Amino acid sequence: MQALPQKIHIIDDTESVAASLQMLLESYGYDAVTHSSGENFLHSMAAKTSEPCCILLDVRMQGMSGIELFQQLESLDVIAPVIFITGHATVPMAVRAIQLGAFDFLEKPIDHSQLIFKVEAALKKFRETKSALQIEQESHKALESLTKREYQILELLVKGCANKEVARELNITVKTVEYHRSNIMRKTAVNSLPELVRLHLTYQKSC
Repeated sequence: MQALPQKIHIIDDTESVAASLQMLLESYGYDAVTHSSGENFLHSMAAKTSEPCCILLDVRMQGMSGIELFQQLESLDVIAPVIFITGHATVPMAVRAIQLGAFDFLEKPIDHSQLIFKVEAALKKFRETKSALQIEQESHKALESLTKREYQILELLVKGCANKEVARELNITVKTVEYHRSNIMRKTAVNSLPELVRLHLTYQKSC
């Protein structure tokens, strides 16, 4: 089955700029969609029409500015990398946005080869981030599948308790602890106790 084109959203209130970028990106096989404002883009996000893989965002627009939209995307946990489009006068704003977590910025007039290079880099980051999130979600589901006894043992293990200490604390045999510990490792698909500790910490932070 052929993979669907990667979705790139262009948010710019200058119609000619947005149309030019859309035409360029589509010529490289991307699925490029334009939005005339930040409000328009947020409406499409609310409708859940598609997941953005990369966002090209103009810094200075009528109504909601690019920086304001970026901050909203951060609060919505949108993982698509944001590349700011900026004129010379707004470069400091774009740099500030990168300090806040944006992926990169491009100065107008936009160099086409530079645009494609940065979009490819952003898409690579998106794939890596999405893959890591999927692995984390699967790991968290595995933790949630543990029995009450297994989770009790897990909590003692991550506190640094040895098998004998766990057995004494729960009034069970060491062999029973070893059996449950083996089940915990199998269910969570980790290979060592340090991995299990890290997994438990990330799970606790997400709760």
